[in-house]
Amino acid sequence: MRLGYDKKDFEELGIKIPVNIRLSKKINAVLVAGKSGSGKSCSGRWYIWQQLYDGESFVYIADYKAGEEYERLELSPSYASGEHAFEMINEFYAFFTEVRNQKIRLRRHYTLFIEEWFGLLTYAENISKKLKTDLMSKVGEILAVGRGLNIGIMLCVQRADASLFSTGAREQFQCILSFGRCSAEQFRMLGFSGELEENPTIHYKAGEALALIDGQDSVKEIIVPLIENEDELSNQIFYYLCKQPDIAELRRTVAGGGRAAQ
Repeated sequence: MRLGYDKKDFEELGIKIPVNIRLSKKINAVLVAGKSGSGKSCSGRWYIWQQLYDGESFVYIADYKAGEEYERLELSPSYASGEHAFEMINEFYAFFTEVRNQKIRLRRHYTLFIEEWFGLLTYAENISKKLKTDLMSKVGEILAVGRGLNIGIMLCVQRADASLFSTGAREQFQCILSFGRCSAEQFRMLGFSGELEENPTIHYKAGEALALIDGQDSVKEIIVPLIENEDELSNQIFYYLCKQPDIAELRRTVAGGGRAAQ
């Protein structure tokens, strides 16, 4: 999956040098952080499209905020908005649990994409603290154990506060992207303290980010290409979501002892 292009070479030389990761048992959890207007959601859809188009991963989307940019996906069983986002996370967790308990070796990668994690948890807490704790626990468990199962999470959040994650879960992301303008506190939350010392006034426009990737020697400055036709992007995502097995089908396959990753 292409995270973006090297920002310096793109701006100074017009050369597009991709910054890539491969979703696998090595890198299976991605944290996308950035304030509203930073390009986080648009970049997230581009990442979803790449995973589906390249066959890198099946993707299941829990979108609490039910943003207009995801409206085209409403009819897909692999997409859940508003309160239904709870159901998608629970169903994906049940799939994950069956795979783990039955020791099934998945050949394909599976990704749970969570949009607006903070909003989802805030709403859950308004219902009951137990519901919030349960969500955090399930996501934390997938982050901690999913790496060995070929099951991962891509999570979008404005601020990666420790209060939004179960103990140690925030450290389980092997790829961290920080979009747009972030406070010094936010950079430290994401593990970018060294970069702050070198660039204390660092500031990125929409679609520009810092990328911290496990196994790479240094932090990358990236720029995500402008999506000129977002409607077509959404149409293509919808097309590929409809071709993949829905979450209920996955659970039936696993419950029957079959291999879900065909």
